Amino acid sequence: MLSGPAAVEAQGRPHWADPPRLEQLSRDDDRLDVELGNQMHERMVEGRYFEAASLAERLLDLRQRALGPEHPETLLAAVHAARNHRRIAEYHRAASLLERVVTALERSDIPRWWFFSEQEWLALTYRDMGDFRRAEAVYKRLLAEGAQMGGTADALRGLAALARVQGNLDAAAQIYERELARQEQENTKQRSSGTTYDSTDLGVALSDLGEVYRLQGNHAAAERHLERAVKILEARKGTAELSLATALLHQALLYRDTGDDTRAEALLQRALAIREKELRPTHPDVAEPLVHLAALAWEKKVYGRAEPLYRRALAILQQALGPEHPRVAECLSALEGLALGRGKLREALPMRIAAVAAEDRHLTRLLTSGSEREKRAFVGRLERSTGATISLHVISAPTNGQAAALALTTILRRKARVLDAMTDSVASLRRKMTAQDRALLDRLARIDAELSAEAYRGPAGRPGSLQALADERQSVEAEVSRRSAAFRADQRPVLLEEVQAAIPEDAALIELFVYRPQKPREKPREQLGAPRYVAYVLRRSGAPAFADLGDARAIDAAVDELRRALSSPSGDPSRLARNVDAQTMARVRPLLGSARKLLISPDGALSLLPFGALVDEDQRSLIERFTVTYLTSGRDLVRLATPAPPGQEAVVIADPAFDEGAPEPRVGELPCEDEECLALRAVDRSLLRFLPLAGTTKEAAAIGERLPGARVLTGEGATEEAVKRLAGPRILHIATHGFFLPADAPRTGAPGGRELDAVARAAAASSVVQEDNALLRAGLALAGANRRAHRREGGGEDGVLTAAEVSGLDLSGTQLVVLSACDTGVGETSHGEGVQGLRRALAIAGAETQVMSLWRVGDQATRHLMVAYYDQLKSGRNRSDALRDAQLSLRGQRETAHPFYWAAFIVSGNGGPLQTATPKPPAGPVAPGAKGRGCACDVPGAGGDAALRGELAFLLAGLAAAARRRRAG
Repeated sequence: MLSGPAAVEAQGRPHWADPPRLEQLSRDDDRLDVELGNQMHERMVEGRYFEAASLAERLLDLRQRALGPEHPETLLAAVHAARNHRRIAEYHRAASLLERVVTALERSDIPRWWFFSEQEWLALTYRDMGDFRRAEAVYKRLLAEGAQMGGTADALRGLAALARVQGNLDAAAQIYERELARQEQENTKQRSSGTTYDSTDLGVALSDLGEVYRLQGNHAAAERHLERAVKILEARKGTAELSLATALLHQALLYRDTGDDTRAEALLQRALAIREKELRPTHPDVAEPLVHLAALAWEKKVYGRAEPLYRRALAILQQALGPEHPRVAECLSALEGLALGRGKLREALPMRIAAVAAEDRHLTRLLTSGSEREKRAFVGRLERSTGATISLHVISAPTNGQAAALALTTILRRKARVLDAMTDSVASLRRKMTAQDRALLDRLARIDAELSAEAYRGPAGRPGSLQALADERQSVEAEVSRRSAAFRADQRPVLLEEVQAAIPEDAALIELFVYRPQKPREKPREQLGAPRYVAYVLRRSGAPAFADLGDARAIDAAVDELRRALSSPSGDPSRLARNVDAQTMARVRPLLGSARKLLISPDGALSLLPFGALVDEDQRSLIERFTVTYLTSGRDLVRLATPAPPGQEAVVIADPAFDEGAPEPRVGELPCEDEECLALRAVDRSLLRFLPLAGTTKEAAAIGERLPGARVLTGEGATEEAVKRLAGPRILHIATHGFFLPADAPRTGAPGGRELDAVARAAAASSVVQEDNALLRAGLALAGANRRAHRREGGGEDGVLTAAEVSGLDLSGTQLVVLSACDTGVGETSHGEGVQGLRRALAIAGAETQVMSLWRVGDQATRHLMVAYYDQLKSGRNRSDALRDAQLSLRGQRETAHPFYWAAFIVSGNGGPLQTATPKPPAGPVAPGAKGRGCACDVPGAGGDAALRGELAFLLAGLAAAARRRRAG
């Protein structure tokens, strides 16, 4: 525990605020100042921080008007206000006030150590709001400055607590062990010199480390450290009571974890008594042992004891911290679970509603700051609560309309929230662009370009470079969030009614979600079941309907088997398609009524499923009956109802000149074509080459003719630089190699394959970082990709446009992006957050609609599909119906009837009609492309009578990829 924040306001005025200087106040203001200050301090001592924050704000306003913003008394009022705001989880206001105080004090001639406490509070606030990078920076600065003045304990504890909050228990343990060793050394030194040693810090260090050991599951070490901590703090004889209470609490939790509930309860009672005595019975810290005592009673099913303990804790927290604090929501959730366990649905439902509302408002505030990884951590903390909300409906109240509406609303508010937050941050910054904002976005784009180049350069020197760039990117992401938060138009949680009003009359929204069911009559620690899929269906009018689809693992396995079958035209996937349908859509269809347009927001493996290829009980493909549009969340419908003004031009990019006149391949350079080769992650990507795609020039020419005024870029004109210079084109069509590399461990190649053996040898000789950023493992190959090392050395782009770089494009106003390439719609699936790959990147960039593929597709069929698609768009069909019509056209031909040819492409985003835009003059003839074979990613033996003209190599391995052969047709 940090010395400054731990002591709170009771320690008195900080050094820099002495002596009091209020002579500039008028007599009336002076009287009001004293009155407000006294009331504020009263509430703070009582732990009534919600009221204290309001009083502190009034005091701050008074002093700002009378004394000026940087008067010491004004800054002191700001400190009080900030501390109280942090206590009640209003972190952004707290951080803003503390930043102002620290900046003002840094400009003064006050010694820095005089305001260490304010900096510690700022670091704590950054930590609480999830801005871990900034919190760490403050702690490290304090650590450096403290080392010069002989005081580093508080900063070290802060860094350890920060690591613990982030789940990095090993790092936390190392820091606490270092601090404990220092305390032990100091203890020995003091004793040997005969000096009286205050052992409180030693006891606290033992307690902190013991708690981390408990969280790691190292119960024996935890017990040793906690027993010693308690003995040391007990020996202080009343001078370290609050630290003793915390150690007792840690010890109680250890015994609870090891099943000794009797000892755990006795220790919790001791901790409760100490806190009640030292802090007053209504202090929020008193609620902590109360909640743990209630949980123990619940475990024993002594409901009559558990409920009053929870209710007392709830009353304390609501009065002290306000109705929307996360701790209030946790207490409400516990009472709801307790009521359900007793079969009292009428009591449980209002508590679940209140808990979810508090969590959602808190989540909305938190998502305005931090990097993407930190935002994911916020949302992850609510996973159990979301599951409890769905379980309340599905298990306990399946016929209750209010419970159904609550469950669906919770999914709509939480699903893909991180993607929305990242998209909103960039879009908000673009709308209110200043020179600083432009520089920030440019810096983010530069980092992404460098990350991508490093990831595809080869093994030399990469680990350190990648980590440094990844760290810098997180900092810039957090700054983008911070700068955009001030002018985001609408930060409130979405309403079910808003989503419902955006659903067309002939459509149905299908929300698919993975949750872990919670059985209400089980003990709290035994409640969680295996993950399951649930489907909620919403029409423009009427109540939500639902279907519990079943075990998620079984469904995911069936989907994976079907996808493998669909990715080759050699077998009949009908049986597998029927199996997946029986587990999913067969249970949803009875809820659809007359709807023929399906707005599907999938989750997990279902995000990669072509629903149109499923086969119903009448042996009909779903595409015959339905038009399918994919959404990341049903919440998208509200945003898409007010799209950005459309851009003007259409841009078509195809057949990039990957070599740009490069010399013959170096020894060891490898085309990669085999499916096993594509799964290898540890290959030195600097040895891989792309083969030319001259066949896509025909596709570009045909599409260019259907888009008046389109700018067509092929050959050496199809560059990464050209793509990055685009500013919101109305339509963007790219036909080139696309790739996504899974994060799985490498598989062994088939014996006897010369190319595969060579790739495996290269892999064995390489030392390649395995990046965990899925946006670096997906991308598009453009001109010069085979000379990427040479191009980067010359200061240019490397020709590999990763999804990370795509996310930095300006596609606001872009109504349609078509990626006519392999695997452009796949990626790393994340429960509740959609697909991590090009699909996500294009959404962040601002594209309204994406047409992408779910497997490696055939050249001739793809070209026919794309031409038919644009013909349908030109005739006035909307974006989803146009693709369905084009797919049905291919399906109706014997040569392309297999779903391999027609089912790969999906529409994600806005499936409605394209808005009209004033066409520009014709852009002139198509630029010449590199000579070579045609390609749209075919496979050997894929049907038809044309001979294969060559083999396509995709960028692969380590994080690189290659795709299959494409056929010229």
